[in-house]
Amino acid sequence: MLMADSTACPQVLLCLANLGLPRRPSGAPVAYAEPILPDATVASVQLAEVVDQPVAVVDLADLRRLQRAAVRAAEAILARESVDGAELNALAADSRARVEVVMTDGAPRQHLEWTDTSPAAALARRLIGELDGLDSGRLRRCARPECDLFLYDTTRSRTRRWHAENPCGWRERQRVHRQKASRPTRADGT
Repeated sequence: MLMADSTACPQVLLCLANLGLPRRPSGAPVAYAEPILPDATVASVQLAEVVDQPVAVVDLADLRRLQRAAVRAAEAILARESVDGAELNALAADSRARVEVVMTDGAPRQHLEWTDTSPAAALARRLIGELDGLDSGRLRRCARPECDLFLYDTTRSRTRRWHAENPCGWRERQRVHRQKASRPTRADGT
């Protein structure tokens, strides 16, 4: 049996759980929150990193259900509670696999070929796989107080604090530097 890599980033979980959370990209004057999967065109853009086909209008309801289930799963993991898999299982129910033999380095290997009836079924199946191999201690929220995005720490030392270096890491270090610079110094120079 192949073991999952506990440091592999749960791409589907992060993409879905972070949808709709406020963001403030570099150069933006204020944070903004975009609507969650409002229409097929925007949904295709929002899910581009995890879906390789355009989203159709008929897919939106199930994708929204899946997004809410991903948020609940991430929140449960952070709260050290059980993840309720009923919604994920229901959405993944239409995914089917067949076993094939493939040759790898001259040796026969088993390979599962998946057929998914919808983008929601494919993402639910992938999300279930991610949750199976997830190291729950690596999932956290960005440490910058103004940011609420989820991140998965893949560093060996488990010291990642921000969802991204730009803008959160940079802004947090800038804030700390400004706080230190604004502190009055004592007469003895300390």
